[in-house]
Order: sequence, then C-alpha cells, then structure tokens
Amino acid sequence: MLELEDHLARIRGAWMAGRAAVDHAPAAWRDAVGTGGEAEAALVALTGQALQVLFRPVAPPLAARDLLPSLPMPTPPEAARARIRRVLAARRSEEGGARFVVQLLAARGYVMHPADWLPRASDDWAPDVYAPWIDWAAAETAGASSEALTADSWNDWPWARRRVALTALRRSDPAAARALVAAKAGGEPAERRLRVLEVLEVGLSADDAAVLGGFASDRSDRVRGLVRRLLSRLGRGEGEGDAEPAQELAAMVELGCVGLIKRRHQLKLKPLKNPIQEGRRRALMGVVTLAALAKALGVDEKALVESVPVGEPWAISTFMGMVEETAAPEAWRALFDLALHDAAIPLDLVAILARRAPADERRNVLPTILEREDGSGFRGALAVAGEVLGHAGPGPLARSLAYKELFDLIGPSLSAEARTPPLLAVGLNNLGLLLDQAGARSVVEACAAAGLSIADPRLDLLHLNIALNPERPT
Repeated sequence: MLELEDHLARIRGAWMAGRAAVDHAPAAWRDAVGTGGEAEAALVALTGQALQVLFRPVAPPLAARDLLPSLPMPTPPEAARARIRRVLAARRSEEGGARFVVQLLAARGYVMHPADWLPRASDDWAPDVYAPWIDWAAAETAGASSEALTADSWNDWPWARRRVALTALRRSDPAAARALVAAKAGGEPAERRLRVLEVLEVGLSADDAAVLGGFASDRSDRVRGLVRRLLSRLGRGEGEGDAEPAQELAAMVELGCVGLIKRRHQLKLKPLKNPIQEGRRRALMGVVTLAALAKALGVDEKALVESVPVGEPWAISTFMGMVEETAAPEAWRALFDLALHDAAIPLDLVAILARRAPADERRNVLPTILEREDGSGFRGALAVAGEVLGHAGPGPLARSLAYKELFDLIGPSLSAEARTPPLLAVGLNNLGLLLDQAGARSVVEACAAAGLSIADPRLDLLHLNIALNPERPT
C-alpha cells in the first residue's frame, strides 16, 4: 500500500508539471492502460478509483453525548422566536453580538431556544441559568452533585455550575465561601483560579485579606493583578516595589484646590511633552493603585476624588479605571456620586465607575443616566446598565436630549434618496434593550407617529421587548 501511495504521488506530480504520467504508474496499471492517446485518460480513471476506494478516510468513532440539560426557565413564545433569529443575525457583526439579547431574555425570565443560540464553553458572561449548557458545551457532562458545595463535593460539580454555586454561597455565607476558595482555588488551572478568586469581590471585607494574600505571588500575572486590586480596596495593596512607580506617576500629575467658599482638592493630569511620556503615564496608571498614588502625593485617597479630575479625556478615563479597580469603597463612592450628578462628565466615564456598582444600584441610577444622554445613541446608558436590561421606564426619555435628537433623525431618513443615519438604528436598538414593556411600546408608537414603518427592522428589538412578558422560573 505504501508503494502504491508513492506511485500516486509521482503521478500527481507529473500532472501538476504538465507531463504525461504513465511511466510513473505501477507495472500492472501500465499494462492495463496501454499506450497511445487513450492511456492518460485511462490512468485518470484508475487513479480516481484508487483514491476514492483504497484511500477513503475512515470516520472517527461516534462518541455518545448526554442530552442537552433542561433549564429552569421557559423558552420565549414561539411567535417571538422568528424575530429573535432576525435580531441575532443583524447583531452578528455588532459589538456584544448575542450577549445583550441573551441578557434581556434572562431579565424577563426566559432562556434562548437551543435551536436559536447555544453558549460556548468560554461564554462565562452568560447568565447563571445557562451554567448547565456551558458545562455541556465543555463536555463536562456529569450532573451537579445533589450535595451542597463543600470541599469534599468540590470535584463532583461541573465547572460552570460550581462557580454559580460558589457565588451563591458567597452571598448567603461569606465565611464558608471564603474557606472553600482558600482550600480549592490553588488546585485549579490559572483561568479557573482567577474566576474562583473573583468570587471574593462579592461582599469583599477585611476578613478576605489573608486568603488573597496567599495568592499574591501566584504564577499567573492575571491572578496577581486581581489580588493586588482587591487588596488595595482593603487598604493592603502596597508592596515593596510600588513606591517607585507611584512616585514617577505623581510627577506627572498635580494636586491643587478649587472652589472659593468650600475648598476642595482637584487632581490635574498634566499635559505631557510627547506621546512616549503619555504612553508611560497610561502604563503606570495600569499598575499603580490609588492608595499608592495618594501616598506619593502626601494625601489620603479621598483627597484625590474630592472633585472630578481634569486633563485629557484618555487620561481621565484611565484614572477612572484606577479608581474603579483599586480605590477603597469610600473613595470609589465619592467619585461615583460626583460623576453621576455632574452633567459635564461624559457618560462613558460614569460607566467605568459603574462597573463596580451592584445591579440594584445601577437599576436605580438608570433614570438619571437616561436623562443625561446627549446624542451617543444611548450607548452610555447601556454601558452603565450592564446586564440590568429591560427595566427602565419611559418617563426619563421625555427629558432626554438624546431622545429628541433621535427622533429628529427619523424625518430625513424617510426619503428614498437619503442614507439612514447609523445613530438612528443604534439608538432604537439600545432603547429596545434598556426599556421595560411600557417604555418600548411608547417608543414604537412615537416612531410610527413620526412616519417610520411599524415593520421597519430597526424596531425589531423594541417589538421583541414588547413580546417578552415577564416570567418567573418554573
């Protein structure tokens, strides 16, 4: 058989070079095809037969898979599924893809039909209800243990369901969850070790410092970064090597005072001479904690956030990220409240700080954010909302400049020659994700009154929102 493979390789090589190949065929084949003009045609037939029959690839053995687990929430009404598929197809190339649609359904008490969408093993952003499907996609098919999650039953739980159970335990019994993390996180691979330690961010307290400190020298850069950030929030994040970069960063900022009656500190991010220095400052802000910077400036953390800092937008954005990741709770809260109620602060900066806010708080501040939207297609409100979708009422929209600007785009877009402004589709889609049923219905009615067809695909998410009556898990 190996000799025949060699002959076939030589035959193909001759044909690719544009030469006759009969001389490269096995002796029995040469006798069969003969000579003359028909020999090459006969050789083609023999070669094709050999490749199709003698060298047919053998399919790998089929592996039995468990059935897809059932989930404790219903799938959407059948009438809504066609629209879901159309929305998913339209969002395939957009940022976030299916993510926001999946989260909107979960917020209303529904899960995707598996024929429309299935999570991948890496989709750890998916709502907790999808944990059995994520385990199935990862081929971790063992069912979750009937026992409570303990150190003894840890390995009996598939990974995604184990992480959900650990997070739930952290909310109900922080000490028990902390003990589990301390006992089991070190035995997990780096990516899973990171996810296990992230559970401590829920209700983070001084009692967690000892467990986190045990991973301060972890071999994973990402794990060490997480530990440093969480310890910094507890006022224990400074290491021996933090002073020098903090001093370097302190030389690139300036702490002054503003206000005539009530004097407040204000951090000013100095303009730098060249892009290399700006890049260095950006890198330093990624590793220096707020506490270390405050110490280098000779003040406490609260002094750095008494008023909103000033400087280049990218520098302010990086500073907001530093506060969100490493500030003590009081300092983060002070700057978040300032940014939330200061109309001069762009919503993308508010959204950075809001990543640390619990879901209930983001839901409560969303009306304020909607009122402040000013022409970004409600991207800022969507970023602040995170996974808290489908809850905003229609009231704040009437006071939103962005809402008025959105409807000003409808008229010009109705002309056959006009190109549809991208911001119109973005804004309507984002409203479809943010609003409750009453709000979505009011927007659809307003669009129809403004001349937009009720069947316009830009209204698909709003129609889907209206079709999803809130459900409770069965």
